Amino acid sequence: MFIGREKELMLIEQKVKSSRFEFGILYGRRRIGKTSLLKQIVQKHKAIYYVANTMGLEYNMNQLSQTVAQYFNEPISFDNLEMIFKYLVLRSNEKRITLIIDEFTYLMDGNDRILSLLQNIIDHSLLDSNLCLIISGSHVGMIEDALSYQKPLYGRSTFKLKLEQFNYREASKFYPNISNQDKVRFYSIFGGVPFYLGQIDSNKSVKENIIDLILAPGAIFEEEISFFLSQEVRSQTNYGRVLNAIASGATKLNEIATKSGNIPSGQAISYINVLMNLGILEKEIAFGSTERSRKTIYRIKDGLFRFHFTYIEKHKSQKTMMHPSSFYDRYIAPFLDEFVSLEFENISRTYLILKHQNELESIGRYWANDAKNRIDIEIDIVASIENHRSAYECKWTSAPIDMQVVNQLYEKARYLNIDQLGFFSRNGYTEEVRLKNYLLYSVDDLYVE
Repeated sequence: MFIGREKELMLIEQKVKSSRFEFGILYGRRRIGKTSLLKQIVQKHKAIYYVANTMGLEYNMNQLSQTVAQYFNEPISFDNLEMIFKYLVLRSNEKRITLIIDEFTYLMDGNDRILSLLQNIIDHSLLDSNLCLIISGSHVGMIEDALSYQKPLYGRSTFKLKLEQFNYREASKFYPNISNQDKVRFYSIFGGVPFYLGQIDSNKSVKENIIDLILAPGAIFEEEISFFLSQEVRSQTNYGRVLNAIASGATKLNEIATKSGNIPSGQAISYINVLMNLGILEKEIAFGSTERSRKTIYRIKDGLFRFHFTYIEKHKSQKTMMHPSSFYDRYIAPFLDEFVSLEFENISRTYLILKHQNELESIGRYWANDAKNRIDIEIDIVASIENHRSAYECKWTSAPIDMQVVNQLYEKARYLNIDQLGFFSRNGYTEEVRLKNYLLYSVDDLYVE
């Protein structure tokens, strides 16, 4: 079942229906749903669809040639890519033709000529054609490098789409009939990757899904993290060290470099940049600070990666020896609420972004150090909406938010020019808090569009 991607589907369909030559590039990390999206185009618009592989350019050209011949039901063959496109241009005089080459990065890998070859074909054969060409790839860095300045394809594409993870509300469409609290838990663990979300069984509990999908021997995601890194990076060990360091509490560059085994900071930041490009890590800057501010930290953005490096990587030996249910009860269950609470803050921030997308000026977490009073100040969310600032506390606890929590936020908010206080609570508010003029949100509010 195809879920989401309405905006992306609409954009691609506009290009497919265009009356001019279109060249689109669709890319994003593995499992993000590129092929599912392209298959929608194939089904709706009868596009020519070919998936490249690692067998080399000559083999792929032969296979693509056969795909084109089968599409037109013609006993034809082509010796090279130029001949394939000359034939497609000729046939496009009769009707609009869309050609999709999925996993195009396999053709690029180890073959520097393919981009120059494609550039030459576009410049000399396709610009005046009735053809829509779409290529896709999972190697994000390779695609972005191919589109960069002074590279053959620079300026040739008429549209490009980088598929990102679903936000929490989009992800909830994969499990619509469960409690909203469990929706938060599932999103915290599995993130917004469509393939991961599609494996969740909403008829089973959170514990049962974790065991079935992650912990059980042979589970579909048992080796997912290792496989993903092996496909995307060269030094899996060093990237693993960086992720382990961040999962263990290192958030600043120097801390991450030290905890990763004293990797030089310059090397550590290159690993971090690759992981950010893949959507595994994200950089967070304190509210009110600039891009170059020292108030910069890094966190694991991808839910499944964060879960793996929080629970699995640290206890590999125990996981091997213990029954999955016992492992869950001992190493995961007692700490799961703390794990979810960090994502609850991000979900709450996304809610405000969606709610105030037309008025929102800036939003983020705030942290600072009051050296005089030797106090660290942290505010979960600060939002500036139409020149009014609000500060929010997010509590994923079993107790309702009371006046003690309110007063603590009030004290921290004095360090900023705050106009109003707000709260996100898993388990509601005391009567005294409800009677005050605060912005109060529940978990259920997060899922009201």
